[in-house]
Amino acid sequence: MNPTIIKSIRKASFVTLFASSLALAASLPAAASDALSAPPAGFVWTGGYAGVHLGYGGDRTTVTELDDYSFSAFGDTQFKFNSNGFLGGVHAGYNWQSGQLVYGVEFDFTGANIDKTVANSMMPMSNESFSTKIDWFSTARVRLGYSIDRFLPFVTGGAAMGHIRSSYDDNDPSQNNHAVADEVVGGWTIGAGAQYALTDNWSVRAEYLFVDLNDSQGSLLDGNDRYRYDFDNNIHAVRLGASYRF
Repeated sequence: MNPTIIKSIRKASFVTLFASSLALAASLPAAASDALSAPPAGFVWTGGYAGVHLGYGGDRTTVTELDDYSFSAFGDTQFKFNSNGFLGGVHAGYNWQSGQLVYGVEFDFTGANIDKTVANSMMPMSNESFSTKIDWFSTARVRLGYSIDRFLPFVTGGAAMGHIRSSYDDNDPSQNNHAVADEVVGGWTIGAGAQYALTDNWSVRAEYLFVDLNDSQGSLLDGNDRYRYDFDNNIHAVRLGASYRF
């Protein structure tokens, strides 16, 4: 299928997922009012909040050579490598509570320093390399938790997006060929965590998120021939945070 059509389908899928998350967020207040017949027991989590988070993330990059230019000429079309780095950002959301069930929506923006360049070990006699840099990602999620007084374990999931720069470089001054994919891509996320209320307003949290971002493509021109590379990135993020409830 034409790469442009594939990219359009992916963008449309992300827009649909993101819109669905917003629609669910808009419908939750009505659902909450219907469910409040069961009064919360113990600490009440209902309300809006905002906070900050810090953590560490790892990325798994899968490079697929779509045309025979480098290592695919030897029978293998994929090369995989890991990168990691620190991250930090802000989050905000709103919770509703019915009995011990706590549900809500959350939005976050996370700056990241996930960056790695590796040699092409499939071509040990060459100077070729691959690189990936993720400098931010953001999510729009729903959360579902079970309140045990001030302790709140939860699961979460929704839409994601992030800025990624991935590349193949031949590092040959005589050719200077580079295939670069530098763009904002959509995706999805799922995770889990736990939160503890220190006071009526302040709480701390620990959470894990898996973020699957859509593939991006870069290409290089060698003579009259164009050679394409596909880059697939998945993020594993562990974050600690603090939130203030209004």
